[in-house]
Amino acid sequence: MSIRIGILGYGNLGRGVECAVRQNPDMELVGVFTRRDPSAVKTFGAPAYHIDCAAAMKDDIDVMIICGGSATDLPGQTPEYAKLFNVVDSFDTHAKIPEHFAAVNASAVESGKIAVISVGWDPGMFSVNRLYAGAILPEGSDYTFWGKG
Repeated sequence: MSIRIGILGYGNLGRGVECAVRQNPDMELVGVFTRRDPSAVKTFGAPAYHIDCAAAMKDDIDVMIICGGSATDLPGQTPEYAKLFNVVDSFDTHAKIPEHFAAVNASAVESGKIAVISVGWDPGMFSVNRLYAGAILPEGSDYTFWGKG
């Protein structure tokens, strides 16, 4: 049985997620959801739907990967879609993560869905790399690009 994936947003992140899903035989890409005219969206093979169609497909998707921008898209989209789907996003505005977590968590708890936020390079893999480096070189000194981490 495959994990049925939906992608909400089809910019650089959405295209990258589509490529990643295609490389995993235990995943099935149900579709890409966009605010643009779906007929104008050129995917690597996934069907494209207008974002307004997502709610009608809630029983066809196990996980919706939300690929919008942290500044304007994710603060509204992730809590909204966590009411319908298990969701994953890449929210990366560090100072606003607690606020974003609270909004998404409230939606997910209410709907009984699972929501994972801030998955990506930073925070995410970059933070894991720093953790590993700190474990291997405990007397070392680390820093971040944005100040004290």
